[in-house]
Amino acid sequence: MDIETAASYAEIIGLVTILGAAVYSWYQIREMKASRDSAAALVLSEHFQRPAWVGGVVELVYQPKGLDSLETFKEHHGERWPDLFAVMATWESMGALVHRGDLDFHLVYDLYSGLILSTHEVCEPLIQGERDKFDNTRFEWFTWLADRIREFNDSQHVPEAAYLEHRNWKPPVRKPN
Repeated sequence: MDIETAASYAEIIGLVTILGAAVYSWYQIREMKASRDSAAALVLSEHFQRPAWVGGVVELVYQPKGLDSLETFKEHHGERWPDLFAVMATWESMGALVHRGDLDFHLVYDLYSGLILSTHEVCEPLIQGERDKFDNTRFEWFTWLADRIREFNDSQHVPEAAYLEHRNWKPPVRKPN
């Protein structure tokens, strides 16, 4: 075998190696994204395991409308106000993470859309009061996320409640080990 033939074989082998590495990298990136999405879903669902957070959501949903300052908010909720503020801060974080693409909008929508909308509606006077007092960045991502959920609801077929929408769902058949 002469040197030119050997060089041609080396180029072909190099090309096949590079293509193989590209295909393997693409597959690995897909797997990493799926793993990240699964981890995000698990973290989001863990909020429901914290009694103080769940209690804060319930208390926010049922708070009277019109609490338009931090002072009236604290006065109404007493020692529990930090738990309720933590819920609002959670929505704030989720909004920023959805915007950046670090959290899937549809995952947040499926788990929290109703709670986000109802808590934003009842907390809007407080949020606006804080913005009037300080600046427009108070709970900006909470508002952004609530607005995106409203827009999605207005522009899409809003699914029914899960127990109705998926009433005919059957688990996939388990493969024997």
